[in-house]
Amino acid sequence: MTMPSVSFPSPPSTLPQERNPSRECADRDEHDGRDESSDDSEARAGSLRGKEAEHELVQRDRMASLGTLSAGVAHQINNPLTYILANLDHVLRKLRAASASDDPLAELTSGEGEGLSGLVESLEHAVNGAHRVRQVTRDLLTFSQGNIEQNRIVDVRGVLESATQMAWHEIRHKARLTKRMAEVPPVEGNEARLGQVFMNILMNAAQAIPEGEADAHEILVASRTDAEGNAVIEITDTGIGIAEDQLPFVFDPFFTTKGDGTGLGLAVSHGTVKSLGGAITVESELGGGTTFRVVLRPAKTALVPASSHFLDVRAVEPRRVLIIDDERLVADAIARSLADDNQVEVVTDARQALARLDAGERYDVVLCDLMMPAMTGMDLYAEVVRRMPKLASRLIFMTGGAFTQRARAFMESVKNPCLEKPLDMGRLRSLVARAGRVS
Repeated sequence: MTMPSVSFPSPPSTLPQERNPSRECADRDEHDGRDESSDDSEARAGSLRGKEAEHELVQRDRMASLGTLSAGVAHQINNPLTYILANLDHVLRKLRAASASDDPLAELTSGEGEGLSGLVESLEHAVNGAHRVRQVTRDLLTFSQGNIEQNRIVDVRGVLESATQMAWHEIRHKARLTKRMAEVPPVEGNEARLGQVFMNILMNAAQAIPEGEADAHEILVASRTDAEGNAVIEITDTGIGIAEDQLPFVFDPFFTTKGDGTGLGLAVSHGTVKSLGGAITVESELGGGTTFRVVLRPAKTALVPASSHFLDVRAVEPRRVLIIDDERLVADAIARSLADDNQVEVVTDARQALARLDAGERYDVVLCDLMMPAMTGMDLYAEVVRRMPKLASRLIFMTGGAFTQRARAFMESVKNPCLEKPLDMGRLRSLVARAGRVS
């Protein structure tokens, strides 16, 4: 049996008002006495109000989505944190015992089936857990901090993968998750808003499936390229489905079949996809599941992949590195990681760094935190450009999250590398090794 499908033009940005025939007649009479400039002003004002209303809908939907995800995010972070801390505690206890022993090596190698290899394994597990936490926070940043107004070349499959990871806590108790993600072309869009689209559909799919029957249900996430070269995303669930008489309203603002739903998610998703020149459709059968299909036009320019080339730092002459971070523990940890191959200095205030540079100190690399209370990395960069422009290219920025509009605009405007915390230390060591020596 073929499931009924439906797609519609974009929903209105503002809610329709109840018609009043007498008011409409009065409006027509008043219009006869107005000039065209007044009409144009009112049209512009109406357009502005419409955009403001649409922006408010997007923001409300994002907040609702983040609220729903908060428990799931905590679960995804707390699980790896548990074995990170357990493994670190185990290694720390062994090292403390060894340091207090007359024979430290014997103490470290003692223990049933353990020894040094066991300690190494514990540390490897802790590192793997930390990488999991890092990925969760980066996925969350995709939806919570993205500039929802700015478009760029986007890796659709990467955004879909992040959305799937973020929705996993909601899915795992409801259904099996199957992925069939073929290559798709990059599109011109907004990472945060596209992530919101996929998140809304995934959350709807999970919520359409009753609890307690995970083995009997499936959510299929698929990507492909169609004959016209478009990126196609399909999310199918085996949930309760949508009644045929309700299908025409699924993209309407505030329409919901869930008692606790806002009715914003699909309306906002529909508007986002249409604004990118794409299409979103739904096929469903009551009791037979639902498929949402998103079709996006390919970008005119290609996505430039990040370089994966890592230099062997052992073959490179040591560099002189200055680390600037107001979190002393962060700065010291990075310094320890770089100190075997480089001459490293640490300051916790960008003003101290600027004073050293003004005094004639020169560094091959200046690793600087972007957001600091007294003087930001952005402010330091501006002063370096003004006072000693040849050194500006030697700055590498790091950030725990560019959460201000100014910070995001800065990161997009400079050519300097900007690393997200937690740092990929392999990439950082490679960047430091590739830096030229200061003359």
